[in-house]
Amino acid sequence: MNVHDQIEEYCEQGNDLFDEEDFQGAMTLWKKAFDLLSNPDEEWEQAVWLKVSIGDSYYMLDEYQQSLDSMLDALNYPEALDNPFIHFRAGQCHYQLGDKERSKNALLKAYMLAGKEIFEDHGEDGLFYYDFLKSEIKL
Repeated sequence: MNVHDQIEEYCEQGNDLFDEEDFQGAMTLWKKAFDLLSNPDEEWEQAVWLKVSIGDSYYMLDEYQQSLDSMLDALNYPEALDNPFIHFRAGQCHYQLGDKERSKNALLKAYMLAGKEIFEDHGEDGLFYYDFLKSEIKL
């Protein structure tokens, strides 16, 4: 099996574990896949996806600082700044870590990129953050 196939297999297995709410197991596989990238700067699409997935798993485990670190790292790759989910999740992490100003800024970026839908897509939890943003600025 070549490296690309191994990365794909780790990603698929990680997705399955995430869907089964085995966030730690998914994260372990995604970290293995990231480590196999020969040059994340050249393979940035996969690098971003993996960093975001790892960060998402940390968030689901209530490990907000690790989640935030992974999301902010993902923003170092091309075109990641245009990904509303990264800003949304970063905003949630900032909020959970008590930094309401950074939370507001990140959530506003998500809102500007995807509108209210990014919040609605995450149910009551997402709408909580929409209400927070609305209380901070006029939408």
